[in-house]
Amino acid sequence: MSLMIKTEKLKFSYDKKNILKGIDLDFYKGDFIGIIGPNGSGKSTLLKNLSRSLKADSGSVYLDNKVLAEYSSVKLAKKLAVVPQDSQVNFNFNVYDIIMMGRHPYQKRWSRTSNEDKEIVREVMQVTDTLKLKEKNINALSGGERQRVIIARALAQKPEVLLLDEPTSSLDINYQGEIYDLLKYLNKNLKLTIITVSHDLNLTAQYCEKLLLIKDGIIFASGSAEEVLTKSNIKEVYNTEVLIKKNPLSNRPFITLIPAASLQENKNNKDFKIHIIAGGGTTKNFLSDLLSLGYQITLGVLNIGDADWQLARELGLEMAEADPFENITEEEVRENKEMISKADLIILTNLPFGNGNLANLKVLEEFPNKKKILFNNIEIEKRDYTKGKAKFIWNKLLETENIYLLEKKENLFSEIKRLEKSEMGREL
Repeated sequence: MSLMIKTEKLKFSYDKKNILKGIDLDFYKGDFIGIIGPNGSGKSTLLKNLSRSLKADSGSVYLDNKVLAEYSSVKLAKKLAVVPQDSQVNFNFNVYDIIMMGRHPYQKRWSRTSNEDKEIVREVMQVTDTLKLKEKNINALSGGERQRVIIARALAQKPEVLLLDEPTSSLDINYQGEIYDLLKYLNKNLKLTIITVSHDLNLTAQYCEKLLLIKDGIIFASGSAEEVLTKSNIKEVYNTEVLIKKNPLSNRPFITLIPAASLQENKNNKDFKIHIIAGGGTTKNFLSDLLSLGYQITLGVLNIGDADWQLARELGLEMAEADPFENITEEEVRENKEMISKADLIILTNLPFGNGNLANLKVLEEFPNKKKILFNNIEIEKRDYTKGKAKFIWNKLLETENIYLLEKKENLFSEIKRLEKSEMGREL
């Protein structure tokens, strides 16, 4: 098996903070690699160094036995394609035109689209099941459909290596499996070398042939899922206790996250109660951390199968649930209200609103005296799929008291602590 990607003593830093601390790795042609690790461990930074979107401070990256820096942009695009974490497209072109953009490295300036370009685009659309979407505008697609289009655009480059950064992070559970099924097909049938960064241990365990576990900018463990995903490794890297079973279909490890002993001890050591309204994976970067800090957490209303529902279930949190793809019912609203009434603080993440979950926004109008943190890092207009109904309610909320807009997600914990302190002081 020939060597495809190699790094030697790869180091990288942001603002003098060391992120990658000397990475040595070998990836071979036909590998299907999953890079895993906690937030901030350096996994996405590593991927960006492999794609040359970031330049290493020191060390080397080799692609097909040639130093990565020696490739021209065009020649690199013919060898390696990237599917970024953010699949949003700023121009509302149709699917066919989006995928045809992947042929740019093969086209001369001002030249017409060749028959070969058209044939290759048709082939990748068939492989990715996007041919039926050909005439649709990209912004009219579901998250799973859009991700398949972005992958198809990358495949149109005819690369030998495909790099993907969190390809399923914002997708519901049904689309997550669909995307990884596609990646498995591309790896086995088209012999494509695939390297994917993921926070989902179970997806990578079931699909990837080899895992790379990163902690604090170094490779902590590498090998098969059975070799890497052990209780001791996960405890050391994630500071989390887990239950590991065998998937009866694949015989690979299946991990259930449970609060670590320290989390269990601290779970109810605070009187401050937080109710979170979320969806679509918008709690993935802070929910476990809030629990570890000892806050009492409830959530709702979440659709069964949603990424946030899955995480809350794994953490054993109380939540109001709704059937998938169904509008929130009056009973579910009532259950949500009961949780909100007991909370000291409400957090509304930057989730999108459709008619199915509009009740999650509208319910906040009934609690004007409750402190509320509203994520505002994505404008409401970009998340409103209700023809302005969500925006109307949002603007009414902004006119009330006890509203705290959060522009930067990294300020969430300091804002919570500030509000917790003010609430405790008011009670005294």
